[in-house]
Amino acid sequence: MELLIPLAVVSLGGIIKGLNGFGYAVVSTPLLAIFMPGQEAVALMIIPLIAGNFELVAETSREELERCLSNFSSLILSLSLGVTIGTLALRIIPSDIIKTSVGVIAILFAASKTPKISEFFTRLSEVCFKAWEPIIGFLSGLVYGSSNIGVPIVAYLESTNLSRERKISALAIIILGISVYRVLLAQYSGLYAGSEKLLLSALMALPAILSVRIGTWFARKVPDLYLERFSVLMIAAIGFKLVLPF
Repeated sequence: MELLIPLAVVSLGGIIKGLNGFGYAVVSTPLLAIFMPGQEAVALMIIPLIAGNFELVAETSREELERCLSNFSSLILSLSLGVTIGTLALRIIPSDIIKTSVGVIAILFAASKTPKISEFFTRLSEVCFKAWEPIIGFLSGLVYGSSNIGVPIVAYLESTNLSRERKISALAIIILGISVYRVLLAQYSGLYAGSEKLLLSALMALPAILSVRIGTWFARKVPDLYLERFSVLMIAAIGFKLVLPF
């Protein structure tokens, strides 16, 4: 049963991501936190998230990666600092606070998908995001390091005028490069509590990859609007479950 729950959760998150392109961490991490301490849920999902987003690398050329490293150096450095603090802080933050924080982030993410709030964030990003890039990187790193949820940094990249290829390059570095770094941080700080937790996280990578592909296949058969509404409602429900246990 202990193995079945993580595998089911990571598979559900992968299917959601495959269906509409978002929501892996926002579904899997909060849902897993319902069944185990928040620190364990965050740590276990790091490697599956790397696997579930691995296709980003296949779409990114070496030239794009080098250009991205040059243009977003301040963002990446500040993000790395935030991720370091956020990941290491998991050892000292009470589990209940982590669960509640992850739930709040999930609810905010679901709310951001409503038209009025989405429009507000778009306007806000156009006005101040670029000027505050290092601060945004640091705060996004704190959120990502402590919850696996990279919504702020994705929102920032979406607000830019970058081409699709450039955005993919940036996401490849952030989601994959930073996540590999987080595995080392989590192991160093003892979040995996021995080799068993690390092995379980690695084993969860295979269903992560397969479930994303399954979701992508189903996405071709269901209207996008229905897919997004279903995913957002699920994320909101999971968030409220963590914030207001019932």
